[in-house]
Amino acid sequence: MTLCRPSLLRRAGRPLAPWLGLLLATGLLFTRAIAGGAAAPPAKDEFSPLVELAPFVVNGQSLAVAIHARTRGDRRYGEQFAGGVIGVVGEAVTESTGKGLVIIGAKGEPHPIFVFRKFLALAKDGKLDPEVAARGPELSGMLDRWEHSFHEGQSDDGDRADRRDHDHGVDLDFEKILTALPLPLTGVGAKLYQLAWEEKFDEAKVEAKLRALRPGDLERRELFRAYDWVFYLPPKGAFDRVLDEIIADALKQAEVGFFARVAVKGALVVLKPKIRRAIEAMRQGMMFRTVVRARTPYGDDEVSALTDAYLGVFMPDEKSSGGSDHERAVKAVRDRLRLNAEKAAKTKAAEPPAPVPVEAARPEKTP
Repeated sequence: MTLCRPSLLRRAGRPLAPWLGLLLATGLLFTRAIAGGAAAPPAKDEFSPLVELAPFVVNGQSLAVAIHARTRGDRRYGEQFAGGVIGVVGEAVTESTGKGLVIIGAKGEPHPIFVFRKFLALAKDGKLDPEVAARGPELSGMLDRWEHSFHEGQSDDGDRADRRDHDHGVDLDFEKILTALPLPLTGVGAKLYQLAWEEKFDEAKVEAKLRALRPGDLERRELFRAYDWVFYLPPKGAFDRVLDEIIADALKQAEVGFFARVAVKGALVVLKPKIRRAIEAMRQGMMFRTVVRARTPYGDDEVSALTDAYLGVFMPDEKSSGGSDHERAVKAVRDRLRLNAEKAAKTKAAEPPAPVPVEAARPEKTP
């Protein structure tokens, strides 16, 4: 029994072979394209959908400041914190507060400082690509300025490890309070925050990602490219936890008997609102400094002077001159601006006149 006629196959094989080969090749390419796409799908942007414009208005003008938050409660917290600061900057310093982003940390999420310190530790141990590690000094400079801005809100006593709030004798050591402190995200710090976000701040994954970084990898992270300034605010509740720890430590350090300890505890409870106000002033001062630095041509000394004026209004024992905190802060900053301008004018007037070029000083010859 004949299953197939060879002559028919031969006749059909000649014209079909090229077409069959082309179809197979096309199918193979299509399959590879699909497989390649499945292996490396584009990363889903889970950050931007959580960003919403805040309802901030200064002098009838809406401001382009957005809040990144994962719950409605966090968003309200961010708006309340940032609104007061932005209002003072907009009324007293510049209406051009720029396009800003305030990121509210989530409960249980580590503070970015720990990611930054991990980067610096790996760089110091030679465990990063040399070109990546070369960004270390930039990051260290950012952290030094951040810590300096915290200490500006305290008295200038020698050793900072022994500094205490000069009004209340409560230890405000930087290491104890840092998890409650906000900070600006600039330069390489902003890039590292995005890297940690991608890994959901998992410590092991973040470290692995840092070790694997190659030149240019950080620069490809551009979530913040549209903003003039970016500011991180620790999650709601972080401040209260730190405050409770400060008071608990103060009680432990009080080497007194039971009744005296009760008296100390009572005094600290009475002082707690003042301590809270002092720390909150420092936190808001950090944001004030961030926006003014980003949106004005003022130098470090001028920015520091304006920040000091802002902070002074919110210090617990500052005598009120009437009006709301906002009104007093606006007045204090405006007064400081005026003093800065007067100081600059006096300095310029005291400068010796510029030397006249020799050629310009010679009288013209009469023809």
